[in-house]
Amino acid sequence: MNALDKMERKIGKYAIPRLPLIMTGCFIAGYIFCYFFEDFYAYLLLDPVQVVENHQFWRLITWIFTIPFQLSDTLSMLLTPICLYFYYYVGSSLEGIWGKLMLNFYIFGEILLTDIAVIVTYFVSTDALSRAAYGGIVAANGVVLPVFESTRYMLLSMFLAMAVIFKEQTVLFALVIPMRMKWMALIDAVFMLYEFIKFPYLYSRVVIIVCCVTFGIFWLINRNRTGRSFAQMRRSWRFKKAVRSGRVGDKEEYTQSSGGRGKVITMRPAGRGPIHQCTICGRTEQSSPDLEFRYCSKCAGNHEYCSDHIFTHVHIEESGKSGE
Repeated sequence: MNALDKMERKIGKYAIPRLPLIMTGCFIAGYIFCYFFEDFYAYLLLDPVQVVENHQFWRLITWIFTIPFQLSDTLSMLLTPICLYFYYYVGSSLEGIWGKLMLNFYIFGEILLTDIAVIVTYFVSTDALSRAAYGGIVAANGVVLPVFESTRYMLLSMFLAMAVIFKEQTVLFALVIPMRMKWMALIDAVFMLYEFIKFPYLYSRVVIIVCCVTFGIFWLINRNRTGRSFAQMRRSWRFKKAVRSGRVGDKEEYTQSSGGRGKVITMRPAGRGPIHQCTICGRTEQSSPDLEFRYCSKCAGNHEYCSDHIFTHVHIEESGKSGE
């Protein structure tokens, strides 16, 4: 067990669980604020001018409620829910691989780095227009400057981390085009490079740099860590949920490997009948609580015996014949 796993076990209980779901909820709230409460939304933006000059320090946190994608046309309105779900999938996968503590460090670390970088840039920038452009709520020469989607680059950094881990996994781009994760990551990297060159404002470029730096730091920390696929994590979540609710085995069977013998133990519904039953006498832990039950490693298939017959039964072979 490495240091990261030890830290996860010791202080992981203090991390915020299901952070990707919370983030998705923040983005949805941001869309509601942006298009229905525009004046209130203006107070959520990470505007360094307002933070430094007017001491509106809440903006250092509330920018997580800003929208990652603009709804400029019908196509963007259709694709935005798909994108939000996809990035929720990415965040959930990272949480399963890294653990909730490391994902918390990743998200809140990028928020902190972005805040620091933007404020420092404010003090070193000599371009007044650039200093006013970041928040997108200040008019310059009669033109209202657009909002810069800081949260979009947070999502892109998460996707880059996911693509490095599952680079060969195929996903449906826009729910239509099958594409490997590594090629999608390459497209996003080229797109960020294009935006880095295109954007005229220093703040925009700083946020992109923070995105890449955060990805680089956590990739170096977690480069040797491997995790389960999302399908495996989903089965694990469903099993844990069924165990908590006492419905294990209601609609499906959950199996568990029994060590190195290649056996498979089926976990039966809790409270709906015996779990153990002797193949010879048919007694169970309910009818005979004093008995112990064991599986025989020499019998073909899953055959369980009570303590009276575990050493005295005839072994069952694969051919259907019995042997000593």
